Amino acid sequence: MAIVYRSVQIPSDLLEALGDTSELFWSDPAIEPIIHDAIRAWLKNPPSTTPQQSASATPRNRAGYQWKQVFLPAGTRLRASYARKPYFAVVTGNRIRHGTQNLSPSAFANLHGSGTRNAWHTIWLRFPGNEHWLLADTCRARQNAAIARMFGSGTQKPSA
Repeated sequence: MAIVYRSVQIPSDLLEALGDTSELFWSDPAIEPIIHDAIRAWLKNPPSTTPQQSASATPRNRAGYQWKQVFLPAGTRLRASYARKPYFAVVTGNRIRHGTQNLSPSAFANLHGSGTRNAWHTIWLRFPGNEHWLLADTCRARQNAAIARMFGSGTQKPSA
């Protein structure tokens, strides 16, 4: 495979987000294969240019990860920390990716430490287009409340 050397300008916020997700500093040469993979993935599934398609997207017909009653759309970032050091993952397609690993929420929460951490209480979520991090348990509680309202107050909450 031939390699063409060409400078490309990348916004700093995009490089920082890539660094957060990959746990690599933006100037680390090891980040190049991650950028290549991201471009290849985008070429396989370019974003829809038809507004009608994106407006009709629902959890059943768009990429994302279904975590019990909480749907994490593709692009959702996950953050956890151990010994005050954060680590990150991102929902890509229908998987949670940390570097080259595909993980469940529990496996991500327990990457470091004793392996007995509750993912709902350990993982913070940042949904696409949102700048705020939310504790996964808060998202679950909101979803449970919405489900209870939908079916009336006499129904039981879905279990964890």
